[in-house]
Amino acid sequence: MINQNNPSNLNKSSNLFEHIHSEINFPPLDLEKLLIEIGYTDHQLWFENWLSLGGVKLAKSFWPESTRSDWTWGLGFPFLSDVCRLSSNCSERVVYGITGLPGCGKSSLGRWLEEVSLALNFSLAVVSLDDFYLPSKELDKAMKGNPWNVPRGLPGSHSLNLLQETINTWKETGYFKAPIFDKSMRNGLGDRSGWREGYPDVLILEGWFLGCNQYALDATITDPKWIVYPPLTNDEIQYRKVVQRNLLEYQLLWKEIERIWHLKSVEFSFTDKWKIQQENNLFLQKGASLKGERLESFVRMINASIPKYSLLNINSNVVVNLDKDRRIKGIEVQS
Repeated sequence: MINQNNPSNLNKSSNLFEHIHSEINFPPLDLEKLLIEIGYTDHQLWFENWLSLGGVKLAKSFWPESTRSDWTWGLGFPFLSDVCRLSSNCSERVVYGITGLPGCGKSSLGRWLEEVSLALNFSLAVVSLDDFYLPSKELDKAMKGNPWNVPRGLPGSHSLNLLQETINTWKETGYFKAPIFDKSMRNGLGDRSGWREGYPDVLILEGWFLGCNQYALDATITDPKWIVYPPLTNDEIQYRKVVQRNLLEYQLLWKEIERIWHLKSVEFSFTDKWKIQQENNLFLQKGASLKGERLESFVRMINASIPKYSLLNINSNVVVNLDKDRRIKGIEVQS
């Protein structure tokens, strides 16, 4: 899709953003380093190729109208370039990962990636961990007794065997079939609503704790890395141990992921605002979502169930730092 082998270097006096909207305020050098990392050594040529492919039109056609240019040029197109580069150079089918706190924009990015890839004759399937929530009766049983009384979202609420089987089948045959979970069903508790299937070239998995590893269960609760405000209750402290034991079951799944991009909140507290916005938008679209006390409890679960340090330091290949308005403030290459 994109030429990537014209030699260049970081000292080339071109400005990647000279023709792009002023909404971009992250350092151009960040993007240049990322492009070199993913094999596009002539960053100006990369930029011009996306223009020739109708990048501006693609962005306007498939992003929501409110989307800023920084997500197009600092995230969307670099991510697609990375996917195309790796998938074309690998003899096996490749699974990518997108991780980030709830409401950061993972699902919106996923929908855009699918639409743009089809326009470029390259098929992607973006599937959420959420789509692999257990069926309603099993889900209610698995979530019973958690101190936040949340109906889903925690490690332990997913059909991991089904997800592993889905990945294995796709890797072996190219055929992909996954459930669809509708969060608006059961008055916001959610349930499976059908299936999706196809033959995508690349599979992308996204989730809010995707890639998150265990921490030592005997870690001191007063360690600054684990502190929560308001302080954890005794019930929350005990249930954190349950969450960590459940998280162990996800570690083999993380090994299936070739590369992870982390949409990282500059401040953990931003997810509170994002999650509320997300549920309000779901209510406007479908007439049902988490509201009131149930929504407050869900936000508390995000803050208290897994140590913030763990969620902000996921072992990823690329980190895209977001401010409270989801503007890209910087891009970091981790490998």
